[in-house]
Amino acid sequence: MNDFKIAQNGTALVITLGRSLNTTNAPLLQDELAKFMGEAIEKVVFDASELLSLSSSGLRVVYFAKQRLGQHPEIVFVNCAKEIYSTLKMIGLASSIKFLKVENRKVVRSKESLDEYAANNDVVCYSMRLGQDDD
Repeated sequence: MNDFKIAQNGTALVITLGRSLNTTNAPLLQDELAKFMGEAIEKVVFDASELLSLSSSGLRVVYFAKQRLGQHPEIVFVNCAKEIYSTLKMIGLASSIKFLKVENRKVVRSKESLDEYAANNDVVCYSMRLGQDDD
């Protein structure tokens, strides 16, 4: 199931995620991103406005984007739920990701205040036991 959209804007990729990034659609997204290997990708933006769940397969896609596209492009998550941010932070990826809250195409908050934003976000989205495969 394809629950994402990819758009290229110059040296940036914008990936609009659906409600879930898991074993059902993460391999397809990674295959699509692999088509951009060798190109001068400087930024990968994940629009996580609708994202409710992120499995270990989804985490691998984020890591793939960071390590394999361009020369280690800037990774940006837009409107990331608290639980997803917490997971990215827990596994050590958050330090290499820029987090933005955007409303009406205007940046409202950046990484410095994401914890405050996330604390007010009621979306419950992520459950994973490290070291286990997706269900």
